[in-house]
Amino acid sequence: MEQALGILVAAMAAMGGAAAGWWLHARRVAGAAPPAPPDVAAVDGAGETESLTQAILDAAVDAIVIIDTKGIVHAFNRAAERIFGYTAAEVTGRNVSMLMPEPDRGRHDQYLRNYLETGEARIIGKGREVTGLRKDGTTFPMELAVGEALRGGAGRLFAGIVRDISIRKETEERLRHSEAKNRAILEAAVDGIVTIDEQGRIEGFNRAAERIFGYSAAEVLGRNVNVLMPAPYRQAHDQYLANYLGTGQARIIGIGREVEGKRKDGNTFPMDLAVGEGYLAGRRIFAGTVRDISERKRAEADLRHAKEEAERANLAKTKFLAAASHDLRQPVQSLVFFTSALSAQLPDGPARTMMRDMEMAVDALKMLLDSLLDVSKLDAGVVPAQPIVFPVGTILATMRANYAAVAESKGITLRVVPSSMVVRSDPALLGRLVQNLVDNALRYTRRGTILLGARRRGETLRVEVWDTGIGIAPEMTSEIFEEFTQIGNPERDRTQGLGLGLAIVKRLSRLLGHPVGVRSIPGQGSVFWVDVPAVPSARPRAATAPAIAAAAAHRGTIVLIDDEPVVLSSLRALLMGWGYEVVAATSAAEAVALLRAWPKPPSIILADYRLREGHTGTEAIRDLCQLYHQVIPSIIITGDTAPERLREAEASGISVLHKPVTPPVLLNALTETIGSA
Repeated sequence: MEQALGILVAAMAAMGGAAAGWWLHARRVAGAAPPAPPDVAAVDGAGETESLTQAILDAAVDAIVIIDTKGIVHAFNRAAERIFGYTAAEVTGRNVSMLMPEPDRGRHDQYLRNYLETGEARIIGKGREVTGLRKDGTTFPMELAVGEALRGGAGRLFAGIVRDISIRKETEERLRHSEAKNRAILEAAVDGIVTIDEQGRIEGFNRAAERIFGYSAAEVLGRNVNVLMPAPYRQAHDQYLANYLGTGQARIIGIGREVEGKRKDGNTFPMDLAVGEGYLAGRRIFAGTVRDISERKRAEADLRHAKEEAERANLAKTKFLAAASHDLRQPVQSLVFFTSALSAQLPDGPARTMMRDMEMAVDALKMLLDSLLDVSKLDAGVVPAQPIVFPVGTILATMRANYAAVAESKGITLRVVPSSMVVRSDPALLGRLVQNLVDNALRYTRRGTILLGARRRGETLRVEVWDTGIGIAPEMTSEIFEEFTQIGNPERDRTQGLGLGLAIVKRLSRLLGHPVGVRSIPGQGSVFWVDVPAVPSARPRAATAPAIAAAAAHRGTIVLIDDEPVVLSSLRALLMGWGYEVVAATSAAEAVALLRAWPKPPSIILADYRLREGHTGTEAIRDLCQLYHQVIPSIIITGDTAPERLREAEASGISVLHKPVTPPVLLNALTETIGSA
């Protein structure tokens, strides 16, 4: 057994340090000093040696098979029994080739004879992968190490240490399969995938990355990933990586970061970068997923440009309307005041009749300008909604009173269905919205009936305007709520309005939060509606009607400031006709100069908002109040419709009237302002 022990030592040395260390540990457990293998002279007594050898054989995890020069098995340990499925008794004394499948079985004896005759070590060595044969006939991969020793002149013995590597081979196969699958996934990916090690060296570079960066994988593998980065990312990358490895601060880990990449040709491009980390074969690696977002960024830039162009166009339109409206309002305001002043001085007769026709023409022109002003005021946000609870029947009754005669003159029947329902809304704004819907129905209905009514729909009340007019094509139902859009008026007949009525409806709907809609059949008619919150079992609060003064309740002095001579002259004539003393000036400085000799402060100041040299009516009012060291009742009158100018005027805290203002409205405002002072 001593020779067998030497053979085991040689075979263990062939398997590697772990097996040799295991043998030394067995020697220490047996109480013997660990000699240098294969010297076993320190073992006292053959019995002890035999026992130690048997203990080693039985305790070994790997299979151990000892054979002689003829291949006959002399020893077969428990691990061998477990691996091959034979008992030691079934194998001992038989040729070891029984444990081998073909073709190894047929070759084994020849290999052994050749080694004995020539010394060519084809069967001696470690780490050889061969195939074993179990008792049940199944084969398995195994790692074989063979050692030899002399048997004291009685011949040679060979010890084979066998390790079943089935699990390892299966794992390797799975890894190869997984690697192939992962490689297929990587190559099929639309996004570029770049993997690097802890030093930033590129280890993986898929086809999409080749397409994006312009490099082949062979050109970048092993190089630092900063070759794909322009400044300043290139300089910062290594520091980011070192900082993360040292502190765990995830400045390079995350998703959705927009950075810049650099192509082989030197061009840079925007990209989305997502970075993750993992471990492969015990090494930490980082994987970056790259998406070229050049097209997306170009689309975003085009969208921003288009939006900016649209905003500039809208601003230009608003400024144009404001300027045109202001310039038109000045002469129209003069016409209103002159016709009113002249009408009061004419006796009944043909001239008085002609004057009434002129007043109607001026009123029509004022109506068109008012529509422009309404759009500007709503765009400027200076019209606040003041909702209250009130009966919707008041609006319906007003529409009947205002439009019955107009409908009759056109040969149209106007039917208004009374309603006792109560709603919550701003009565003035809702009334204007419904008025525009009725105006629109009258404008596009040549014969038949217009029906106005309301009906309950859940928690809302739907106010509807039906007509038998020309109808609207389906593709136009959304466009008709845009500015200057008209159906059936290609000649732009101004008697049919400007095409702003429904645009104002849309703005009022947005301001009030009341949805509007339309349903129409071309050639048969349309129905427009607005949904208003219904208030069941609520007691309505009467809306306060504006006070209308038939004549000035108080006479006094009015300071009139306007830089338009025609407006100044016409308004001065109108105010003097009402019995006021008028101090007329074209600027604040002129008004101050005129008032220095005036015996007492004026009763009220009436100033245009936009004066010459960039001055405003609010500044003029402030200067006059400082002259008398007291607050003087004031009204600003303006024809400016620019949203920012409207907001500035409203923010002054002074009453504002918008040109062209009718004489009754102006007289009422003067009376209320003086009366509340």
